[in-house]
Amino acid sequence: MNTKKKLEDEINFRDMLKNPLRLFGWVFPIIIVVMIGLGVYYVKNLSLISLNTQPVNAPDTTNIKKEVALKLGGITPAIDMAVIKNPTKEFIAKGKTLYDSNCKSCHGDNGLGDGSAGAMLNPKPRNFHTVDGWTNGRTIDKMYKTLQEGIIKNGMAAYEYLPSGDRMAIISYIRTFVEFPPIKDEELASLDQTYQLSKGTVVPNTIPVATAEKKLSDENYAAVKKISEAKQFLAASRENIGAELIKKSAQDVDKVISSFINGMQNQSVDNFASLVTANPLNYGFKPTVSRYSKDDLAQIYSYLKTVTM
Repeated sequence: MNTKKKLEDEINFRDMLKNPLRLFGWVFPIIIVVMIGLGVYYVKNLSLISLNTQPVNAPDTTNIKKEVALKLGGITPAIDMAVIKNPTKEFIAKGKTLYDSNCKSCHGDNGLGDGSAGAMLNPKPRNFHTVDGWTNGRTIDKMYKTLQEGIIKNGMAAYEYLPSGDRMAIISYIRTFVEFPPIKDEELASLDQTYQLSKGTVVPNTIPVATAEKKLSDENYAAVKKISEAKQFLAASRENIGAELIKKSAQDVDKVISSFINGMQNQSVDNFASLVTANPLNYGFKPTVSRYSKDDLAQIYSYLKTVTM
């Protein structure tokens, strides 16, 4: 009798459950199937996965618009240059207050460039503790230039709206963070000569950016409306000598009217005639207007004066 165990024609899964080691051979096929499935999923969703893993671009700091407060201009008090060279505790304390309200949000509490508002800026705000990489330099005259003019490419706004004494106080406080180059007399002399600090600085009136934009928009709308109304009046005018002369001599009616409104309205009739005949194209007229008589030019002037009032 053959005592050898017969080969099984079919897999008896119940027997395999009784002997779990026999299931080990199925692990590898299952892993391969799972990996193939994951690979297919990855390939089909490659574009979406790549899109979601792209780093967020930092904002362009050159497009940051810094709001300006409404402020009446005038002449700021003269600065005692001796205080700049040897700032008092009170002057430095004033600088700290101004720094906290104007600079800390970007440059950080201790001037390390780690302020919360500067986290997403590119390039990062200036770290005042570092010696290298200063665009304008670390001397006091260059630091003042930075506050006066700003550095557009680095996203540094200009603080020319602050009184010169306040800017100097901020600089004096910043210079307490680390050791800065000593203040030289020639640097103070250059500052004084350039910005007239010891004589007082003329500060222009400032208005918020949004207000300025609205004002410009309103003025532009008013000018366009005025030109449009004058053109309509001119087109409807009949048997008016001045209107007929303009229609014949105008190369660009819009330019004729806008030039008159923007610069010639307050000129005398003689000055108007001289300007138009000397350079007619510049004021929207054809060259033939140069041959007009003084009376004809007076008629044109009178009509333009009437329709643009």
